Amino acid sequence: MLSFQRLSHAKDRGDGTGHFYKEFIDKPTILQSVPRRYGRYGIPYFLVQKEVNTFTTPDVIFVTSGMTYWYPGVLEMISLLKQRFPKVPVILGGIYASLFPEHARKKSGADEVICGAGEQACLRIADEITGNPSDAHRYREMADLPGPAYDLYPRMDSVALLTSHGCPYRCPFCASRILSGEYRRRQPSRVMEEIEWLHNVQDVRHFAFYDDALLYRKDEHLVPILEEIVARNMGVCFHTPNGIQPREMDDRLARLMHESGFKTIRLSYESKSRERQERMGLKVRDDDLIRAVGFLKEAGFDSRQLGSYVLMGLPGQDAGEVLESMVFVLSLGIQVNLASFSPIPGTPCWQEAVASGLLDADADPLLTNNSIYPLKSGDHDYDTFVALGTLAATANRILKGGSDPLSHETVKTQMKRIMERVG
Repeated sequence: MLSFQRLSHAKDRGDGTGHFYKEFIDKPTILQSVPRRYGRYGIPYFLVQKEVNTFTTPDVIFVTSGMTYWYPGVLEMISLLKQRFPKVPVILGGIYASLFPEHARKKSGADEVICGAGEQACLRIADEITGNPSDAHRYREMADLPGPAYDLYPRMDSVALLTSHGCPYRCPFCASRILSGEYRRRQPSRVMEEIEWLHNVQDVRHFAFYDDALLYRKDEHLVPILEEIVARNMGVCFHTPNGIQPREMDDRLARLMHESGFKTIRLSYESKSRERQERMGLKVRDDDLIRAVGFLKEAGFDSRQLGSYVLMGLPGQDAGEVLESMVFVLSLGIQVNLASFSPIPGTPCWQEAVASGLLDADADPLLTNNSIYPLKSGDHDYDTFVALGTLAATANRILKGGSDPLSHETVKTQMKRIMERVG
């Protein structure tokens, strides 16, 4: 049975962010012990079905997939497509298909599953099915690939920009290399062409960079892009929902980001634990975050625009480490963005989770949900998990209001209760 919220509830905040439409559905058996309701985000099923029924029969259908624990929606989509076009091959790719390929082959109903970067593989399959050879062989570099078909969208308030694939870093919890292969990036001139076209033709004003390493060799890539944006006085807004590397921040870059229109910046930090930082290859140290925040504030950014990610639920991590990391971030006068760890097959953290008995090697992908798995790790019982999230939300609200959250009695009380829970 479905419990529908009104479609009008799915409102954005004017910058392309906001709550997705959500409908609550029956909880899968494997999640019955989780004390939370189970929901599905996105376009309602009946609207998707209505739209699919308007399509003419295609030669082949390509379906992508997001997070591994979102796979039930992928299965529903493929089932719907198979009902509508029973003789048309359906090819599945994306994150879930790449990280759980055997599960996808057994459960998805797709005729073929593509793992990893699939641009050339998709073209080869389309060539074979249609008998209409393309020039797939020429797409050897990321710069050669055509841009997304944005013109197919009836309306675009915001756009997710990807100026590179992969990541040069090797964080033990990340699957970027598994999904995207070696690090590749586009030419700054091509990125500018895309931004300008989207702004002038599609009337897009908000752009979110989703690169895994946006600041890597910044003088060769991001800096020229931002300099061109400033020179053209485009009047657009930029956001970095993916955390950027504090170590790469300097006064010049901070000024360019402010002048070019960045409105929200998220910095990667993860944990204050020195041992944890060393295990992460000292990619981010306390001093790196302190300096980055200093540069950004000097450039004109304020606490409402700046935040830093703190990881929760890593194998062997206790709530005390999470709380200490949150306090450090808040002490810098920026928001704390609490990110729940999700174990990803093929990564060192996945292997650690399996070796420690926190997860079976053949676990259902639903159990990797980042709001479920942390409950198995360390001393993150459900109440502590909720309390940490409540603390982050409370502190951020106070910070946005212009006050110091660490001196606020409500925050002090919440912190005390968490420490009492974890000893």
